Amino acid sequence: MTLTVFAALIAALMVVLIIIKLRRKIDHTAKHFDPASAWLRAGILFCFFYLVSWATGTLEKIITEPIVAPEQLSDPAWRLWAGGMVVFILIAYWGIWARFTIRFERKLELLSQVVFGLLWGTAFGQMFLSIWHIAEIIGPDWATWQVFMLAYVMLTLWQWFLMDMYWDIYISPEHDTGFSIALKVVATHIPNSTLGLIFFALYGNHVLFIGLQCLALVGCAITMRMPSPWCKAPTPPARTTTSKFFGLPRCAGYKSADPANDIYLKQAHLPR
Repeated sequence: MTLTVFAALIAALMVVLIIIKLRRKIDHTAKHFDPASAWLRAGILFCFFYLVSWATGTLEKIITEPIVAPEQLSDPAWRLWAGGMVVFILIAYWGIWARFTIRFERKLELLSQVVFGLLWGTAFGQMFLSIWHIAEIIGPDWATWQVFMLAYVMLTLWQWFLMDMYWDIYISPEHDTGFSIALKVVATHIPNSTLGLIFFALYGNHVLFIGLQCLALVGCAITMRMPSPWCKAPTPPARTTTSKFFGLPRCAGYKSADPANDIYLKQAHLPR
C-alpha cells in the first residue's frame, strides 16, 4: 500500500466519523459527558493529524528512516538521552500526572484505554513532528536551533489552544482541578515538549519520539480512566470558564461544593 492510498483511506475514515458524529442525537451537554461522542471527536482529530503528517512528509520519514541509527547505539550521549527520556516519561506521566488525577467513579477498562492511548500517542506524536517539519519548510536554510525555536513556539501555542479550549472540554472526561492543571503544565507538559523536542533536534529519531508520546499518553488514558465508547456509567463533564479569546470556553477543572470532605480530591492528593 502506498502512502497516498493510506492517506486516502484515513481521509475516508475521517469523513465517515464526521457523518456519524453529525447524525448522533446524543452529545455533550453542560451536565452530561457522552463517551461515544468523545471517541468520535478524538477519532476525527486523530485522522486529521495523520493526514497532516502525510502532507508534511513526516509519515514518509517515520516509515523509511531507521528507528535508531547504528552509530547512535554506540553513542553514550544518545543512550543517556534516550534512557533519560523514558525515565522522565515514567516519572512525569505514570507518576506525577497519575497521582494528581481525579477519576471519580470511572472504572479501569484496560483494553479500550490502552487502544485510546496508543491512537492518542501516535496521532499527537506525528502532529508534534509535523510542526517541526513545517518549521523546516518555513526556514529551509535555517540552523537547527532556529528551526527548534520556531517549532517550539508553534507547538506551545498549538498545545495550549487545543488542550485548553477543545480536548479537555469535549474529549477528556473531567480529571483535573485548577491546581492540578497548573501543576501538570509545569511538571509534565512543558518539560515533555521541551526535552522531547531537544532530543529530536539532536538525534532525529522519529519513531522513538512517537513511542515516547505513546508511553506518556497510554499512561494518561489508563490513569484518568478514559471511558470506553460503550460505557454507560455517568461521569462529570468538564467545568468551563470564559477565556479572553473571543469569549470562547476553556477548561477550568473540577470545583467541589464541599472541598474539606470531598473524597475525590483526597484520592487525587489535591488541596481541599
